[in-house]
Amino acid sequence: SEQLMKNVKLCHYAKPTPVQKYSMPIGLSGGDMMACAQTGSGKTAGFLFPVIIRMLQTGAAPLPVDARPVKKSEYFPSAIVLAPTRELASQINDEAQKFCYCTGIRNECVYGGASVNTQIAAIQRGCDLLVATPGRLSDLIERGRIRLDIVRFLVLDEADRMLDMGFEPQIRRIVQEEGMPMDRQTFMFSATFPVEIQRMASDFMKHYHFLAVGRVGAASKDVIQYVEWVEQHDKTARLIEILKQSPPGLVLVFVETKKGADSLERTLCRENLLAS
Repeated sequence: SEQLMKNVKLCHYAKPTPVQKYSMPIGLSGGDMMACAQTGSGKTAGFLFPVIIRMLQTGAAPLPVDARPVKKSEYFPSAIVLAPTRELASQINDEAQKFCYCTGIRNECVYGGASVNTQIAAIQRGCDLLVATPGRLSDLIERGRIRLDIVRFLVLDEADRMLDMGFEPQIRRIVQEEGMPMDRQTFMFSATFPVEIQRMASDFMKHYHFLAVGRVGAASKDVIQYVEWVEQHDKTARLIEILKQSPPGLVLVFVETKKGADSLERTLCRENLLAS
């Protein structure tokens, strides 16, 4: 698609990452894929590119006979991307928004913790590619707002985290019990490949390609990691020292508890370090 290539240039994508290099041919060939790739390896574009290209090539499937013209409140996406958290779903949707710009494909995102009525109103404006968390998608299916009868592309991103968070029953219901076509194209992305992931892959996909980028379960080589041992009572002081020495930019600090996060925020603000 000429417009998609323009969008790629607008995003300053010049060279594919390894996972993109190998996932693109598999996706464009129409094959299913199980990919093990770490965060930071470029896997979001690795599944969005082939899905969007194939959607542009094939167009949407015809709606079921029982959907016309009576039940106008039902909506039929052609592609579903499942993610374990609202943050990851939003991130994937932001990337999809960039790639779908002016292509005629409309993407939307639904997740728990936000107004379901607002999300339904957004879907009513049209939705070809739906990014969702399993819980909210199940809710919309039960409400009769989303039907999966014409889904041609299914992506499970960070499938291992979804299993860890207890989403397997919901995922199996969505994929196997809600009318999703068997002749769809399915991608699963995971940082690890435990037995449960292998079982889901064999249940959801047929003759799939297995792609492993780097060491399965290891951190991406594009992410530099430092481990520093600090006594408990020295942690805050050392963090402040690191932040003051760091170049300008966003910093994400993980804290064990909500109370600890609030306390650290107040301490950083007293040190003239903007924190929230």
